[in-house]
Amino acid sequence: MATLQVLQGPDKGRTFKTQDDVVLIGRGSDQLPLTDQTVSRRHAELRYEGGAWVLSDLHSANGTYLNGVRLDKPVRLKHGDQIRLGSSLLVYSGDESLEQLSGANIPADLVTLDAADAGSIVASVASSEDSVVMAAPDTAHAVKSWKAMRELSDVIGSLVSPTQLLPRVMDIVFEDVEADRGVVFLKDEATGDLLPEVVRFRNRKARAEAQRSAFAASRSILDHVMRTREGVLCSNVQRDTRFELGKSIMNLGMRSLICAPILARDRILGAIYLDCPVNRHTYNEHELRLITAIGYQTGLAIENARLVQAHLEQERLAAAGETVAYLSHAIKNILQGMRSGADVLERGLGKQDFGLSQQGWRILDRNLDRCYNLMLNMLAFSKQREPQLELLHVNKIVTDVVELEQPLADDARVMLLTDLDEHAPPIPLDYEGIHQVLVNLVSNAVEFAPRGSGVVNVRTRFDPLERRVLVTVADNGPGVPEGDLGRIFQPFHSTKGHGGTGLGLAVARKIVQEHGGTIEVHNLQGGGAEFVVKLLTSDARRASPGDTQGPTR
Repeated sequence: MATLQVLQGPDKGRTFKTQDDVVLIGRGSDQLPLTDQTVSRRHAELRYEGGAWVLSDLHSANGTYLNGVRLDKPVRLKHGDQIRLGSSLLVYSGDESLEQLSGANIPADLVTLDAADAGSIVASVASSEDSVVMAAPDTAHAVKSWKAMRELSDVIGSLVSPTQLLPRVMDIVFEDVEADRGVVFLKDEATGDLLPEVVRFRNRKARAEAQRSAFAASRSILDHVMRTREGVLCSNVQRDTRFELGKSIMNLGMRSLICAPILARDRILGAIYLDCPVNRHTYNEHELRLITAIGYQTGLAIENARLVQAHLEQERLAAAGETVAYLSHAIKNILQGMRSGADVLERGLGKQDFGLSQQGWRILDRNLDRCYNLMLNMLAFSKQREPQLELLHVNKIVTDVVELEQPLADDARVMLLTDLDEHAPPIPLDYEGIHQVLVNLVSNAVEFAPRGSGVVNVRTRFDPLERRVLVTVADNGPGVPEGDLGRIFQPFHSTKGHGGTGLGLAVARKIVQEHGGTIEVHNLQGGGAEFVVKLLTSDARRASPGDTQGPTR
């Protein structure tokens, strides 16, 4: 059974299961239908061949990507593969012939270690940079080794988190090396203990056997590998007296075993442990070299991933500090304004001067509005929000915003004009979201318009050819400096100096993009700036099945 779960996109949260041998994926599919407009009607195909599911792209408009790499030929899927179709991300988890557990899903008693010391070695390979350059084997082993290392390189290049990497490493191992059972152990930095991070069984029968009597991995072999940093091969370990002190080796029965360290430069991170009944397969030195090379590359990948995560954490802390600094400064300015207004109001009340009191209240009220708008922008910017769409006339929202901003324009002695297209149809909008966009744009325009001679024009226009409704907000102020045009929508970038937070335009763009629209800015001849918001009509949202849109990333 093929199982696909949607992680990103309009169908996020859905799970598709099918037992058909050929499965069409796309907007026109009955088996695996997606509503994402960036997905073609016939986008990709799943086909069950040779006991595995194979993914093919059907010449789709936006391509099919497997683990970040665009498909140019059919590829066999593995458990945990990530498939990107347009703006949708799916994860494949349908290979039921393999039994895999990872992380917290591993029962505490599934894998055990027997305490014992190791004797001498049957065959070994040192794990180092040289182990990646393997000795020239025969053709069959050379092809297998090259294929495994290439797949490992692709995985390392497309995944960052060790929790994603290790199950994929075990996928590669089980595909290219015969194994009945396998464990990836990672060393606990605090205690030094080896803990199973990924456990894999060839089939459910092997898993059932492990449930009846725990999978007993040999501590003697693991201790030797961790101490010497060598990969170990034991063929028919039950008869090998060189590990006679290890009790678990006798418990394993007639099995062939490979254990290789996971090494990152000078640090030992863990081990890869595989075994298989000797009546089905006996490991050789070519396979030992391959697993040792995989262990070394895996160790480097884990170390690099941890360094990346540490760097990202530092960047998050720096970004959080920058955000706090910006917002603290903005809140300080608002509080200073409120204190000034309160002082004027207090003096007016003390002198029983109604005009002075009214002036103080207007200052206080204006700064309360600034505080409220800052809070709204912070909430809109800080989290993803699915617009609550309903058919609305954008002219009505524009009228509401103009009425709200009229006192601000009056105080600044700026003319606030509207030119509304009566032919603009109702379109799918989130009232609160678009209202916030226009409040940010109109208040910005009023602030930049010259006091006493400023003019702000708010216009709407319906474009039937593009199936869009356009809202423009223009002022006759100084315009946007050329150096700021390319970054004016970046968070915390403000052209107001100490008077702005740099969130208003970033929030406006975010909300417009959540509506599937665009926002642009350009300077006007003769002075001033114009912001243009383009919003989709209902017809544009119900694009014909043949119209596949570009992916939004």
